[in-house]
Amino acid sequence: MQAIDAEPDIRQDAVRLDEKLTLQQIRFVAEKLQDLVNKYTLSSRDERMRPTEWLEWDAFIQAAYACGFVCSDAGQDMGDAAQTPVPDVISRLQQDPRCVEDLTLRELRRILHYIIRSERWGDAGANTGGGAVWGLISSRLGGAIASRLGA
Repeated sequence: MQAIDAEPDIRQDAVRLDEKLTLQQIRFVAEKLQDLVNKYTLSSRDERMRPTEWLEWDAFIQAAYACGFVCSDAGQDMGDAAQTPVPDVISRLQQDPRCVEDLTLRELRRILHYIIRSERWGDAGANTGGGAVWGLISSRLGGAIASRLGA
């Protein structure tokens, strides 16, 4: 019997930013992000030492990939800070998360793409992750994005 991952009907690359998402995909990511924010809020200092071991941490990252928030073309210039305004946008949103309400789904996808990819590139296998997802959930931005996506 052939392994399921070798099936020809399985997509081999990430979705593109221009591909539409279903409301179920969007709300699923919102739910997983809110679950992660709740875990952070309720966790003890000791638990916060190893957030990458949280089920909610992995579930959010997997949902972002599976539901089209990590896109094959959303961060073509991510390695060049001068080419992508996303870090500046994230910084401004962390200062005033109410501005999330004005963002489009495309903008939210680019932000989450940037955060997830930065996390993956920067974690180096550390128990505390690379800092990008931590910054999202430890600020009010995580809850604001979850709320916007779940609305």
